[in-house]
Amino acid sequence: MVSASRRSLAGCALLLTFTLAAAAPAWAEDDACPPLIPPLDMQKLFTDTTMTDAERLALMQESSREIRKPVTWSGCHIVTDKIDIFDKVTIAPGTILKFKENAGLDIQNGGALDAQGTSDQPVTFTADDETPGYWYGLYFSSNSSKNRLIYTNISYAGGNQKGTSGSVMKRAIGDPKPPTRAVMVDEGASLRMENTHITNITGYGIEVLGALRGFSTNKIDHTDIPARLQPDAVGMIDANSTFSDSTKNQIDLVALGALNHDASWVDAGVPYIWHYSETIAANLELQPGVEIQMGNDAMLSIDDNASLKAIGTEDKPITIHGVSTTPGSWSGIVLNSKSDQNIWKYVRIADGGGDGYFKANIYDGGNLDISDSWIENSPRAGIRVDKNSGIQGRITMADIHYKDNKTDYLETK
Repeated sequence: MVSASRRSLAGCALLLTFTLAAAAPAWAEDDACPPLIPPLDMQKLFTDTTMTDAERLALMQESSREIRKPVTWSGCHIVTDKIDIFDKVTIAPGTILKFKENAGLDIQNGGALDAQGTSDQPVTFTADDETPGYWYGLYFSSNSSKNRLIYTNISYAGGNQKGTSGSVMKRAIGDPKPPTRAVMVDEGASLRMENTHITNITGYGIEVLGALRGFSTNKIDHTDIPARLQPDAVGMIDANSTFSDSTKNQIDLVALGALNHDASWVDAGVPYIWHYSETIAANLELQPGVEIQMGNDAMLSIDDNASLKAIGTEDKPITIHGVSTTPGSWSGIVLNSKSDQNIWKYVRIADGGGDGYFKANIYDGGNLDISDSWIENSPRAGIRVDKNSGIQGRITMADIHYKDNKTDYLETK
């Protein structure tokens, strides 16, 4: 008589067979790129009388699309569907993973993806059909410090569906930005990415709602938009990373609370696009050449205990202006900070002063030292200094160039 456990095990095996068989192509032992997850050997499972129940279960688990014990991948493999990673996966230098349509890797809580290639032997994540958006990409929900993409190449990702049976991925209602990306770092997750090339992507090259533990010497090109980042991730970008040759060459910034960590933003060679109002609640320094474009009605506020230091050069000024050049297209900069680090030199501020209480390109209710700068295209005031009791805004100015403002300078008391 067959035991209840054996009947249960056989039933599970049969069910798993049906779910795997549809996606698993025929392959031979000597294939150059066999499936990463091998099809279940049903003949062995049912006819090998020497196998124990534990061995049968282990065989089934090896053919599962869930990774629940540490494993190292190497060589060349085909990934046929979505794989959920709940433990550490190490990928050896030179490994090539070719993804089928809508396939990808989900790095779940408790899991980690540690892909460290070398300059001579990068790790490659690509499609078996060289079509942008063919597979959906790498999705990090894990906060592991072992999530690393170092010397990797990622191409043809950005599909809009996870797995053969997954639903189409969508953004929040009203967000018009691309719904997909090649690499996703979700809220609460983290990733270190170095010497990585992301190319031929539908949607964003990378989207970070969580944290970047490092971001250096990366190259993102031939995407819809290279990157979408929450503000605290921007400070990890180094000057050696490039963002180019995309439909829109820009870095979109996500409004996920305030900028809470001290940071220095480099000139990324493309503008940072701040679509929404945002608060700087830490010390932010903008390096020469930085360009920030503000979305319609957006406002940039520098909090009481924060500062904004923006020192450009004559050749590489810092620019903060509207996505639209219509006067007043965005609300302007609101400075509430009394810090002596609010030093702006060779800065151009334009197109602000839209609807709202402050009605200026720059509202100063704090402390500002500004020189060799351009204040332009406000339908109200270029600079408004609030001298009211309890606020007492202070400003030091030298060589300010005004253009096309209704009122260049205004003090209110």
